Amino acid sequence: MEAELRKRRGERVRQVLIVEDNADQAETLRMFLSIKGHRLAIAATGPAAIEAARRAPPDVVLLDLGLPGFDGFEVARRLRQEHGASMRIIVVSAYASESDRRESLEAGCELHLVKPADPRFIESLLG
Repeated sequence: MEAELRKRRGERVRQVLIVEDNADQAETLRMFLSIKGHRLAIAATGPAAIEAARRAPPDVVLLDLGLPGFDGFEVARRLRQEHGASMRIIVVSAYASESDRRESLEAGCELHLVKPADPRFIESLLG
């Protein structure tokens, strides 16, 4: 229903990949964004994120940095290598140092948000 309303208003429904190893945080974000009409996938590890992006390339990746398998920096580098600039990668992480922010930008992320990030602000970034 919300997806149809977004289309009628000329707003775009986004395919969003949430990469988060904390199940509660991933589910909270998934519920909020699905109510807004976006299509969602969740991956809890670095390798699972790469596979999910191969199966259904997202418009936007919401990426935690502290992940099992390999970290979010490596996920971002691999996504950029495989998909180029076709997707937006936004970090949503508790890693908040200046070096973390710099490394996320160097890895190909366009924005670095610090947890807890307001889901309404995140949704506003999706367009």
